[in-house]
Amino acid sequence: MGLNCVRPVDPLCAVIPRSIELDASPIKESKLPIIFLIGGPGAGKATQCVRIAEHYGFCAIVSRELLRDEVSTGSQRGVILAYLMSEFKLVPADVMVELIKAKMLSSLNSTRGFLVSGFPREKMQWQHFNRQIRPPDLVLYLYVRNSLLMDRILARTITATERQQRSIDENWRRIKEHSRMMKPILKYYKKQLVTIDGEKDEIEVFQDICNAINNTLINFPSTAGKNI
Repeated sequence: MGLNCVRPVDPLCAVIPRSIELDASPIKESKLPIIFLIGGPGAGKATQCVRIAEHYGFCAIVSRELLRDEVSTGSQRGVILAYLMSEFKLVPADVMVELIKAKMLSSLNSTRGFLVSGFPREKMQWQHFNRQIRPPDLVLYLYVRNSLLMDRILARTITATERQQRSIDENWRRIKEHSRMMKPILKYYKKQLVTIDGEKDEIEVFQDICNAINNTLINFPSTAGKNI
């Protein structure tokens, strides 16, 4: 099942229930750091997300997990999202940001910052996030060559059971589409962007990520105490 996909929006998106009463002011007023972790499928986001969150005491917000959690509720919104994802259709950006916002609000009193993984995927998502919440303080991009991403996906498919196997052609389309949609995101966030060599050993990648985060946390005295 495709999650947070990038194909055309379905007319059903217009009837997805929205929680317009969610106020992001407490997030802005908290002055907690917001970090995006992006990269292609197989770049290592899941592994690094867990390590970073545990090391810094951040709230890890994984876009695909938020969608799965919403689907599991059986709500009207969850049912529509399940349909959209099963058809590989785009989840509306405002709905995706709303799910992220709700997670952030529920974690405000128990976190030292927010690590949002697998987001944004396209222009509308970052526009809604910036408008509804605020721009991120740091954008970490795990760079891995497309050929290596393919190798990693195929290796994972052999052993993983959580999702159906994709053909090689489907995986290539997925990788190339992601690369295409990354370009404007990287350009837009160039001031906050730190590119990490995701082809290194996992420990080295984590060290490079920590160096980038530590440099950002200098601007957040209440959070900067925990360095590697």
